[in-house]
Amino acid sequence: MTTKRIIVGSLTLFACAQLAGCAEAAFSLHTQDNDLQTLKPAVERIKATQAAAKPLSGSGHQTVFVAVGPERKFGQRDESSQVETALVAYDLTDRKELFSVPSDIRSRFVVSQGVVMYREGANDLVLRDAQNGSVRAKVQLEPGETLAGLASDENQLYYVTRAKVGGENKSFLTAILPSGVRAWRLPGQGSMGSPAAWGGMLAVPYRYQDVVILDAQSGRELTRIRQKDEQIGFVRPGKNGFLYGVGASGAALLDEKSVSGERKTISYLTPQLGERVRVFLHWDGYRPEQTDFSAFDRNRLLWDAEQQGNALHFTDDQTVLHSYRFLFGMNAQDGTVRWAYANPQKTLMASELSGDVVLYVAQDGEIGGLLRKAGSKILSQKLSLKPGQHVLGASFDTAGVAAPATEIAKAEPVLDVLHGIIFDRDSSFLSVKSFAVQALGAVPGKQAATELVKVITAEGMPTEIAKTAGDVLSKRKDDPKEIAALVVSALRQSYDYLEDKRPRGLDVLSRVATALSIKEAVPVLAERLLDPNTPAAALKDVVLALTKLGGKDAIGPLRNALLVYRADPQFASDPDVLRRTGEGLLALGGEPERRLLQYVSMEPRTLPGLQTHFRKVLDDRATPKVTKPTATK
Repeated sequence: MTTKRIIVGSLTLFACAQLAGCAEAAFSLHTQDNDLQTLKPAVERIKATQAAAKPLSGSGHQTVFVAVGPERKFGQRDESSQVETALVAYDLTDRKELFSVPSDIRSRFVVSQGVVMYREGANDLVLRDAQNGSVRAKVQLEPGETLAGLASDENQLYYVTRAKVGGENKSFLTAILPSGVRAWRLPGQGSMGSPAAWGGMLAVPYRYQDVVILDAQSGRELTRIRQKDEQIGFVRPGKNGFLYGVGASGAALLDEKSVSGERKTISYLTPQLGERVRVFLHWDGYRPEQTDFSAFDRNRLLWDAEQQGNALHFTDDQTVLHSYRFLFGMNAQDGTVRWAYANPQKTLMASELSGDVVLYVAQDGEIGGLLRKAGSKILSQKLSLKPGQHVLGASFDTAGVAAPATEIAKAEPVLDVLHGIIFDRDSSFLSVKSFAVQALGAVPGKQAATELVKVITAEGMPTEIAKTAGDVLSKRKDDPKEIAALVVSALRQSYDYLEDKRPRGLDVLSRVATALSIKEAVPVLAERLLDPNTPAAALKDVVLALTKLGGKDAIGPLRNALLVYRADPQFASDPDVLRRTGEGLLALGGEPERRLLQYVSMEPRTLPGLQTHFRKVLDDRATPKVTKPTATK
């Protein structure tokens, strides 16, 4: 078949000339926004239109389009690599690979009527046959234009470009047929973001505040809404129409409420996932570099939303967090982890919610699927990659995958998966480990609390992770006696050469004991304070816990520690532990403890910095406070 090459010429298209009957051109700066008279018919059209329930390719088969090539480090391309970059198509319906063709892939993929379109090389959009990979047509971008977004529906394909024209920022939205022939092209002042298609309409974020709704067939502007109090960062299709990004971590449904342009009155939602999850509901529609596969594809939230009554809710109150090798099914209202999945070795390079299934493509070419609600594995197929090839990214033309009657593997218990993540030897994803610890804190039962103690006391556990485990353990609502027993048992660790045991996590455990007022820990804390094998870094927290919890029972151990260590050179550079020991004695004791501190401050062998500190403390206590006389009437 002869390839058609379409050159998009420098044509200024005035919509009113092309589209009879409109007062202003599409994307005109003079068009009225938040107009209920134009918004209402568009919303009614959305409600009357069923979202596409089948793949856009027209074959009826669910297909995954995968970019493969040399492994990229931090998103950088290795132009000198001899490994072939290629487009691979996999038919999920028939479970077979359709084709693999060499291609310089520079963007995500969109599909319509038997073709898959993407940016190839520096300046071309290529349209390939979705069944065999042959080139149907190529569309050349205008000189100086940058690709800013792609979209498609069952009839057409769309792309946004940007350019500097006469010193001004311009944007262009172009619609093309699957043949490569241009259907229409619309200019705009300033920035357009990546578009979204749904139900015969097109939504385009515009100038960071507007969403412009167009008739996809003709390009005629139907309506637009403007958000008055937040920026609009993206648009995407959803179950009930167009969803648009509001602010840094929220989204709204395009409906009649959008006319207000204020977050408090629109159909708005934002997930409540806890402080450990940075909410990215969609990639930034205004960043051209995110039209290509990027770190976003490996660290994102999968979600959909739907109307329930007059309110907008996350479907099944669920989001799925994708973070590199891991997937977490989460309650969108409180961040509780319902299920978790850890790929044994490879990063998941792409993922998508599709009906009842979470689809993913791993770096080694595995195409997998998990039940959205339960995390059970129901799909695992492998691409035939050439030596040196890795998956770089993927796009899914699936429309909705039904859950099969059988499972490949049942979901592992959440506790087991979280344990595996936390204790994984790979130290390159500390943020995921920290999140897993946080998730562990929400799992009820003694076993979860026991796991947190294991994290705190594990050899080689990063300090940040152990500290997080302590914070989480301190906030749990377990049986106080059970928690106390776990903490005291862990504090009893002492050095044993023969059994290779040594005290670990004593600083964190001491803070937990303090936070939970575990007075049963006092005798063990006293032992740890005087144990020469207790790490110096943990002594400060041991002293503070003992002072807080021990009352009069802490005086003896604190006295002994001060007398034993007051001249120890290991504390010369940082005598804070001994300072706090002395201050604890003064707070808990009486005249005998004051005299002890006086002795320590005067004894020549005492560390000089400690002498000076205690003299000042004693002087401050001896100096009576002067109270100002109160005025009399």
